[in-house]
Amino acid sequence: MKTIMLDSLKYIEANINETITAEDIAKQAGYSLYYFSRMFKKQVGLSVMEYVTERRLIRASEDIVNGSKIIDVALDYGYQSHSDFTKAFKNRFGFSPSLLRGFSFQVNWLGGNCNMSHVFMKNTGVHAEKEELYTLLITTINENMLDYDQEEIKKAFEFACRAHVGEKRYSGDDYITHPINVAIILTEMGASEDTIIAGLLHDIDFEKNSRYLDEVENGFSDRIVKIIKGVRKLNANGDVIDEEVVMVKLADRLHNMRTIEFIDEVRWKEKAKETLDIFAPMAAKLNNEKLLAEFNDLSMRYI
Repeated sequence: MKTIMLDSLKYIEANINETITAEDIAKQAGYSLYYFSRMFKKQVGLSVMEYVTERRLIRASEDIVNGSKIIDVALDYGYQSHSDFTKAFKNRFGFSPSLLRGFSFQVNWLGGNCNMSHVFMKNTGVHAEKEELYTLLITTINENMLDYDQEEIKKAFEFACRAHVGEKRYSGDDYITHPINVAIILTEMGASEDTIIAGLLHDIDFEKNSRYLDEVENGFSDRIVKIIKGVRKLNANGDVIDEEVVMVKLADRLHNMRTIEFIDEVRWKEKAKETLDIFAPMAAKLNNEKLLAEFNDLSMRYI
């Protein structure tokens, strides 16, 4: 069924500018509308036409950000008028496409960058340094008014820096930038203090250096240790009860998908398909719309 579902998502992307119905999509998959709709909702987390509408609005947003006229975008994606498109856009994102266009003009011409933050969670510079990322982490905590012990978070950051010293990512960046990005994503998800600290520490190679495990067990709470161990044991089906473990795993995968271009191109499709099959449904279970939308977007881009 997963292969059928992937083919269906490709079909939707290929026909995103056409008039397609749930019946059309079910028919090309070779299933009845009732059965296909149930399986689609279970796998993707949205109904068939909710997904189609979301993909159209995300693609439309990208076109607006890149300078296309709103009326042209509306017609391109099957809306009968500017007002119909504006209504659908506001229902999904909470503000008008005109506001997005104005904001995009401002950041593109007056400095800054537009990262589709109205659709996805806050993104960071691809090659940002660890100090810059740590500052952003603390800023994000403060912006979200999370009453966390920042000394504990700093302790975890410094420990992770020491544990990952000398390690590099495929991008050439210091490896520590990955767990800091995971922690930033977790903050955007509204995760607990323990979960954010676990995100900073989750990728330390305890098998290679058991001393680090002893230090974590002695220096941090039992809950943090439990989350870290849970992340390592999470099976391929995401079949766990612990929501905080799932959150760390999802944040880890999201940042890896954001930087997938730096791994071997032959693995892009494999990782993208795995994200659709396993991680998107996990995000749907958490009812995190932004996370789910970005997983779907990145997966289809690299498939």
